[in-house]
Amino acid sequence: MKPLFLIFLLCAGLLAQNPNGTNNAAIPPSTTPAKDPRYIVEDEHFESDAGKATDQLAKEGKLVTYTQLAKSLPKSRAELALPAVAGSPHTPTELAETLRHSTVAMGLRYQEPHSKKWRFMIGATAFAVAPETLSTSLHVMTIDPTLMREAQAVAVTEEGKVFPVTEIIASSDRADTCLIKVPGLMLPALPLRVGVRPGEAVWCMSHPDGFSFMFTGGQVARISRDRYDEKHQPALHVEVTAEYCPGSSGGAVTDAEGNVIAQVSSINNYDGFTSRDGKAVNGIVSARTCTATEELFVLTKPGENEPVPLPTPMPMPKPKHRAPKSQSLPASTPFPRAR
Repeated sequence: MKPLFLIFLLCAGLLAQNPNGTNNAAIPPSTTPAKDPRYIVEDEHFESDAGKATDQLAKEGKLVTYTQLAKSLPKSRAELALPAVAGSPHTPTELAETLRHSTVAMGLRYQEPHSKKWRFMIGATAFAVAPETLSTSLHVMTIDPTLMREAQAVAVTEEGKVFPVTEIIASSDRADTCLIKVPGLMLPALPLRVGVRPGEAVWCMSHPDGFSFMFTGGQVARISRDRYDEKHQPALHVEVTAEYCPGSSGGAVTDAEGNVIAQVSSINNYDGFTSRDGKAVNGIVSARTCTATEELFVLTKPGENEPVPLPTPMPMPKPKHRAPKSQSLPASTPFPRAR
């Protein structure tokens, strides 16, 4: 009986250590990492935290209005040192990380047309081309008077750090692009490459509709020249199939090596047309138009800057006089009021 008792005690001890009765050595260690190695952005917190930091900068008097930026644009620009064109391709995963490190979200602190209250949103994209220098679309740095009366811009990094935009140092209204100064912001500069061809694979890092650091891919669809209006000379454009939408303006479009071949500018949607036989054809064709790097490259060389359009405030609505209440109408009858 004694040997059986000892065996029983031994088995009971083993079960106590491992109640499932399995071999402890065969149980793999926990696969849940202490911290997820991937970059995971929480859009709501990213934007709200950036807004709070921006309000603090405003209280400290460190923000510059768009009107001040436009008026202080230098007439001429100096040469900017650029990194050499990269020759080693990245995997898409590596490229996404590379672009994220060099891309910022453009935060906008603004006043609505007929309000003095300041609001905040993530409204556009920019990327580093040199120390403390970003490239973005010029329309990002101008005011649409139907949407706002004044604005101030900040650059928000992937870590959520916020830096004021203090100067526009180079601009091209014709090509919808500009270089902006952001003191203290030292991000890896992306190389600029000219001569992209239709069919080349491209990628884009931007913030469409506030979805921060979205990475999409496609190809060059065509190269074109187009003018903004009759006052401007045509600019060189690159149409791409990489997805983006409002909020992406100013984002870098690159090749597999991480060289910028274009900058997001606009989207043109064609939702119907008439065929040659006169029949209506339904469908949607989107042309995602980007400013070619050739136009960005010009701004890094000495030359004359094109003026930045100054904001034109919307006129305040004239007060409408309320019509006197008709005494002949019964009190229960609703009377139209001026709006």
